[in-house]
Amino acid sequence: MNKEIYINDTATETRIAITEDGNLVELYIETPDEKSCVGNIYNGLVENVIPGMRAAFVDIGQKINAFLPFSEVGHEGQLSTILDADEKEEGEISAPVKSPEELKTGDPILVQVTKDSWGEKGPRVTTNISLPGRFLVLVPYANYIGISKKIQSFNRRKELKKIARSIKPEGFGLIVRTVAEDKTDEELKRDMDYLLNSWQELQKNLKRSTPPALIYRDMEITSSVIRDLFTNEVSRVLVDNKQMFRKIQTYARQVAPNLEDRIFFHKSGSIFEIHNISKQLERSLSRRIWIRGGGHIVIEHTEALVSIDVNSGKFIGKKNQESNNLRINLEAATEIARQLRLRDIGGLIVIDFIDMEDRGNRKKLVDSFRRELQKDRAKVSVSDVSDFGLVEMTRQRIRTSLFFSTSDECPMCHGMGRIPSKDSVISKIDNWIRRFRIHSKDKFIRITVHPTIMAQLSHGSAKKQFRHLQLKNLLWIDFKGDDTLEFDQFRVFSRRLNKDITDLY
Repeated sequence: MNKEIYINDTATETRIAITEDGNLVELYIETPDEKSCVGNIYNGLVENVIPGMRAAFVDIGQKINAFLPFSEVGHEGQLSTILDADEKEEGEISAPVKSPEELKTGDPILVQVTKDSWGEKGPRVTTNISLPGRFLVLVPYANYIGISKKIQSFNRRKELKKIARSIKPEGFGLIVRTVAEDKTDEELKRDMDYLLNSWQELQKNLKRSTPPALIYRDMEITSSVIRDLFTNEVSRVLVDNKQMFRKIQTYARQVAPNLEDRIFFHKSGSIFEIHNISKQLERSLSRRIWIRGGGHIVIEHTEALVSIDVNSGKFIGKKNQESNNLRINLEAATEIARQLRLRDIGGLIVIDFIDMEDRGNRKKLVDSFRRELQKDRAKVSVSDVSDFGLVEMTRQRIRTSLFFSTSDECPMCHGMGRIPSKDSVISKIDNWIRRFRIHSKDKFIRITVHPTIMAQLSHGSAKKQFRHLQLKNLLWIDFKGDDTLEFDQFRVFSRRLNKDITDLY
C-alpha cells in the first residue's frame, strides 16, 4: 500500500490529508480559533459531583465545564486513546485522586482532555494523565510496562520490555509504541528524556498556576499527525508551507533520520487540486456517495446517531438477486469504513444494508466490514446483522466530525435539511393579513419578501388570491422583493404609521 501525507496551510486553516493508494482516507482540519484540546492537561476545579450520573463536572476555564466520568478516576486501565498495550506489570498507584469518593466540590484536580467538546457537551476528561512521545508514552502515577499489540514478534517484545524496564523512572508507567519496533536503545532513551523534561516542565507550571489553568498543551495538529502517523509505511510527506516544511524536517532529523528524505516541499499551485484531493473531499462529504458498480450510500446525521442507508441505485447484476445484494453490500462496507475514518464520525451508527436471506452471506458481510475497520485507529464495536437487517456499531469520538467542522448550520432550516415550501410561506403572509385586518383599520401597507416568493405572488393562483383579499378588505398592498431576507421571512411596513409593524400582529 502506498501511503502519503499532504499538508496544506491556508490563510484560515491547516488541512492534512492522508491517502492510501491515491484514495483519501483521513483528513484533519484545524483553524486558529478552533484548535483541538485533546491531550491538553489542565489544573481544574471540581465544580460539582453528581453520584446519580456517576460523573463530576470540572471547570477547566472553557465555556462549558468538562465531563469527568467516575470510570476515568483512579483507574489506569482507561488510558488515553493513543495507548495500545496488552502487557502490564501492576504495582502501587500513587495518583493524587485514587477514587471517585475523593472528589470534593471546590477541590483542584489534574485532568487531561480525551475528547473535544461537541454540540452543547463540554470536553471529556480523565485523571489518568499520559504524555505521548514519538516512540514511548509516559504515564505518571502508575507502575507498569506495556508493549503495543501491533508488535507481534515475541523476541522483539521481550527485548523492548527489557529496554523499557531499564529506562523507566520510578513512579511512572511506560508504553512502548508500535513505531519503536525497529528503534535502538539510544533512540528510546532520547525519547524518554524528552518526556521526562516535559513532565518536569508541567510540574513547574502546575505549582505556578491558579485553577482553572492550562498547564500542558499537546502538539498542534500538524506536529501530532507527524509524530503519530509518519512511519515507515508512509512513502512521502508533501508540505506547501516553507516554515512548516523546515519544522517537520528538523523534527524528523531528531527522531527519525531515516525518514527525512521522504519530506518534500510543494512549490507552486494548489497541493490539494494537483493531487486530486479536493475532488475526492467534495465527493466524500456529500450526503450521497456513489460506489463502484452503480450502488450508493446515504449518510444522515441526527441528534442521537448517524444512519447510513445502502441502495442498489443503478446496479444491474447478471446473477440472482441474493448474489447481487451481497456484491453491493460488500462494496458498500468498504466505502462506509473509509467514510467513517475520513469524516471522523463517532458515537452510535446504524447501517441499513440491502436485505439478504442467506445467513452465510450476512456473516460474510459483517466479517468483511470488520476487516476494513481494522485500518481505523479509532476503537470500534460492530454487531451482527439484526433481525431487521440492520448493523449497529459504535465508533470512538475524539474530535468533532469533519461534517460539522467543515460546515455551518443552515440559518434557514436549522439542521432539518428542508425549508418551508413557497405555498406555506404565502399562507403565513395570508394569515398575518387576516390578523391585521381584525385589529387595524390601516388601508395602505408594503410587504417585503424574498425574490422567490415575490415571483410566486406575481402570477397564478397566489396573485388572484391576494387580489381578492385586497378587494374584500378594502386594503391596498404593495409587494416588494428583497434578497437580503431569508426565504421564509417577510416584513410589513405601514405608510400611515411610517414604521415596521410585522411583529405587532
